[in-house]
Amino acid sequence: MKRTVELNPILSYKGTTKIFPSFVTGKQITTIGGVHYFYYRFLLGLIRFIFRYRLKAFGSSYKRHDTVPENKEVEKIYAREAKTYEYKHHLTTNFRDTWWRRQVGLEVMSYIRAHNKKSSTVNLLDIGTGIGLSMEEMFCVFKLFDIHVNAVGLDYNEKMLKEANSVILSRMKENSLLKKDVREIRFTRGDARNLTDGKDGSLEYFSKESFDVITIMFGIGGVDYPLEAIKEQLLVLKRDGILIVTDMHRPILELSEKWPWFIGSKYGAAFSAMAWEHATKPLALAMLWGWRDPSLVFYLSPLLSHYDEDKRVYYGFEQVSLSLNNEFWWFNVPVVPTAKIVLKKIEISKEEFKDKQEQLHNTTYLWN
Repeated sequence: MKRTVELNPILSYKGTTKIFPSFVTGKQITTIGGVHYFYYRFLLGLIRFIFRYRLKAFGSSYKRHDTVPENKEVEKIYAREAKTYEYKHHLTTNFRDTWWRRQVGLEVMSYIRAHNKKSSTVNLLDIGTGIGLSMEEMFCVFKLFDIHVNAVGLDYNEKMLKEANSVILSRMKENSLLKKDVREIRFTRGDARNLTDGKDGSLEYFSKESFDVITIMFGIGGVDYPLEAIKEQLLVLKRDGILIVTDMHRPILELSEKWPWFIGSKYGAAFSAMAWEHATKPLALAMLWGWRDPSLVFYLSPLLSHYDEDKRVYYGFEQVSLSLNNEFWWFNVPVVPTAKIVLKKIEISKEEFKDKQEQLHNTTYLWN
C-alpha cells in the first residue's frame, strides 16, 4: 500500500508575478511503498537513538522543542553548550563543518580578487561567531593566500565569547594565524538584529558601511527575526560588499539522491523528506540547538532593501550565487542538506526599491 510523504511550503506568496520556485511556495509531495516506509522509519529511529546516546555521552542536555523556541531559550542552549560546543558541532555535522567554514574563506578570497582588493585590508564581520570556529578556519585560508583582514567576531552569548577569547583566540595565535596589521581579529558582544542603534551599553554597534564582507555560518537559524537581522547587515555593509550565508536547507525532492545500497534510490525522495522531518530538523536543529528552519532566508534575503536618507540613495541585494548540497552524515547517509548564498550590496533605482518592497509585502514566511 502506497503512502504519501510531504514537506510543507517554505513561505506563502500572494503576488501575481512568479518569483519563487514551486518547491518554495507549494507542498512537496511524493509516494512510497508501505514496506519501505516502515523500513525507513526503523532506520531513522535507529539514527535518533544513536544521536541521543552519543550526545548524552558528551554531556549534552538536549531538550525537545514542540514550538519555535524564543531567543531566551536559544540563549540558554548556547550558554549550556559553550564548553563542549566545538566537538559537538563537529560530531553533529560528521566533521564536515570544517570545510564549510574554509569554503567561506575561499569566497572571501574570490571577492578580493574580483574587486582588486589584494593590496588593501578587508574589513570582515562574522555574525553569530559563537566560539570562533569559522574565524579560525577562515584565517587558515587568509594566511595561505596572504589576505590582509581586520575581522570582528560578533555573538550575543557571553559564555560562547568567553570560549572564543580563551580557547580559539589562543589557538589562532599559537598557529601563527594572526599577524599585527595584516591579520587581526577581536571577538565582541552584539545583537545581530540591531547593529547600528546604540542604546545598550553592554553591546557593540557599528557605523553604516563599515564592512567589506559579512559572513553568517550556521547562525541565522537561531535568530527569531532573521530578515530584520539581514537588513541590519545591509546597513553596515559597504557598497559592493558581500554577505555570505551558509546554513541548513530543507530537501528539494525533485533533486533525488543516489543513496547507499541499504536505502536504495527508488524512494530516495521520500527518504529525504522523512529524514528531514524525523531526524535532521527535530534533532540537529530544534532539539540540540533550538533552531528554526532557515530555508526561507535563501529566498527572501535578495528582496531586502533600504533608502539611505543622508545620501538619498536606494540600496538592495544582488544575488551573486546560490549553491545547494547534501552532506553525508553517519552511516554515509546524505541527510544534512545545506545551502550557501552570496549577496552583493548594490545601488538600485526607486522603481526597483518599490518592487522589492511590494514583493516582500506579499510574502508570509512559515516556521514549520
